[in-house]
Amino acid sequence: MTTTFMINALVFAILQITSIVIFFIVLIKLFKTEGALKGILGFLCGLYTFIWGWLKHKELQMTKLMAVWSIILIIFMVGIPLVGTTEIMKMVATVQGKGFDVGSFQKGKTIKPWRKPKIVRPRTKGAGVKAAQKNLDPHNNAVALWKNGKYTNPRQALIYLNKAVAKDPKFANVYSNRGNAYRDLKQYPKALNDYNKAISLDPAHVKAYNNRGNIYYEQKKYQQALKDYNQCIRLDPNYKLAYINRGLVFYKLKNKSRACRDFQKACTLGDCDGINWAKKKGICR
Repeated sequence: MTTTFMINALVFAILQITSIVIFFIVLIKLFKTEGALKGILGFLCGLYTFIWGWLKHKELQMTKLMAVWSIILIIFMVGIPLVGTTEIMKMVATVQGKGFDVGSFQKGKTIKPWRKPKIVRPRTKGAGVKAAQKNLDPHNNAVALWKNGKYTNPRQALIYLNKAVAKDPKFANVYSNRGNAYRDLKQYPKALNDYNKAISLDPAHVKAYNNRGNIYYEQKKYQQALKDYNQCIRLDPNYKLAYINRGLVFYKLKNKSRACRDFQKACTLGDCDGINWAKKKGICR
């Protein structure tokens, strides 16, 4: 078996596996963004997934990924007529038979690991995807833009959420999430109005109390923020964000012992960002 044959076999096997990996990455985004029905359609029809990926490449930040996929498909379209389908299958089968490892190929990926954000301001909580799926598509689309405590595109999220409010004006989560979009845009009065509306529709809406407390915190209305964080903890004693955020309020009120106690409580519940930040600053031991 010639060296050229083996090189060609390796190249085509790598391209084949890369294409499959990219297909599943885009397919997962399709499921998350468009829902199960269109996701199943994309699984059954790869061409649909490919076209959808290009239509959404800017919004979902996967332009480079789609470009690589397109190049691979072009290589196959050109290579198959030149080399022959049977010969290509033999080459791929030969390399796979030698024990080609998908994991070793993936070691070259440059996707950065997710890191928790630094403590710079109280944390905002958005509704989860499961909550969004109970409503209509605009809300689901807005939730898909929520990452690491803020919207990647708050203006686009606001467009989606305005549509969601129009379709279901009594869904508390929509108002809480729209309040988050207004907060990201620093339109605090509108954010407060939406959090108030969410609480009026659902007096036990923990996230809305937390998010409203964040607005008061940023406006330096610490006593009002404290009341909202206290209400969060009364409604859900295991709500980690409320302890971190209340700890920040106590720190601003010069009550370091209470601040450290709240940061430590959040750490006990599984989120140690607050206590780590406080120790680094010399606030807590």
